[in-house]
Amino acid sequence: MSQVPRHERANLVVVCAAQFLCLAGMTAVLPLLPLYLQKIGIDGPDRVRWWTGALGAAPFVVAVFATPLWGALADRVGHKPMVVRSVLGIAIATTGMGFSDTPLELLGWRGVQGAVSGVFPAAVALLSSLTPAHRVGHSLAVLQATRSAGVLCGPLLGGLLADFFGLRTLFFGVGLIALVMAGCCALVLDERADPQAAGTPLSPVRLRELVRERAVLWMLGVIFVYQVSVMASWPMLALFVEKLGVEPRAAATMTGVVVFAQGLPSMVLATTWVRLVPRFGLGRVLVASLVLSGLTNLCVGVVDRLDLVLVLRALSGVAMAGFVPLSFQWLNGYAPHAARGRMAGISSTAMMTGNVAGSLFGGWLAVEIGLGATFWVPGILLTVTGVLFSTRLRSQR
Repeated sequence: MSQVPRHERANLVVVCAAQFLCLAGMTAVLPLLPLYLQKIGIDGPDRVRWWTGALGAAPFVVAVFATPLWGALADRVGHKPMVVRSVLGIAIATTGMGFSDTPLELLGWRGVQGAVSGVFPAAVALLSSLTPAHRVGHSLAVLQATRSAGVLCGPLLGGLLADFFGLRTLFFGVGLIALVMAGCCALVLDERADPQAAGTPLSPVRLRELVRERAVLWMLGVIFVYQVSVMASWPMLALFVEKLGVEPRAAATMTGVVVFAQGLPSMVLATTWVRLVPRFGLGRVLVASLVLSGLTNLCVGVVDRLDLVLVLRALSGVAMAGFVPLSFQWLNGYAPHAARGRMAGISSTAMMTGNVAGSLFGGWLAVEIGLGATFWVPGILLTVTGVLFSTRLRSQR
């Protein structure tokens, strides 16, 4: 690291700090939306579940359309303003959510969040365009680690703060943290030109050239299915925890514990999956991650004891730890070196689209079948996807 320019190290530190704090804040809020809906007067389990699904999907619906526009603007004004905009957008939207007294107001602010935030795509674009090619992989790996850490810490801290200080205070606290980070990004980020940066010659590479390979389309589809499976249960998690017999006053904290049980092994073991690739091959390791993720989530949905749920969530975290870095590694293998940032942007769009579909799908499952179905149905979906992917790999060989 001693040979890395100071401004490059500062960029990485600040972007990762912003990613960690903003994602921790957002994941602190999202699992508690059902409790917030009940607080502002939404009664009846079906109404709470439908509104939770809509609130979970709203920012991603808007982001699917807004992200390409922000990307086009970044080509003109640079990537630093886009990072500042995304972090500031979280500050504004989350604070607005704290002032909401009706579900429509809450839905509107969730839409604003999707329109003006999007830290991860902005951070990936900035690091890919400003980091020399031989250090891009390391920078993006560090960014991914901070994302996992944010997901790990956010719900647990959010549950504790919500139980002690109230849900509205949690929204305001997240907004304040994001505002401070937006100021840090504006002051510290240095977008100086670097002729060796990986993103310099991105513009000649067209979108259809990147997705021309069927293997790329297959992986984008798998990423979509994976995100659908993850998001189907995420907004309903607090209700699922309550269903296990947890007292309402402890529901927020226990929701954070359930998320923590999955997030800790997911963060710690991601590199372990990557180290298995040279021995078993990237495709086989991806299949193993998908199938094991599906089976463990299926089991979570059919048990009714909190202790078993915690154990199965930990096993699910072990299984799911490898998918995101492995899928990005797969896609990078089909992208020109200079277009890896753009390929990451395409995969982010697939993830956001999966977030939209997953939130709506989870709301439908919770109402029509039951809360357990938000786990076991996506579990079956992941398992089948892994088997189909394995079949395709064998046919290619």
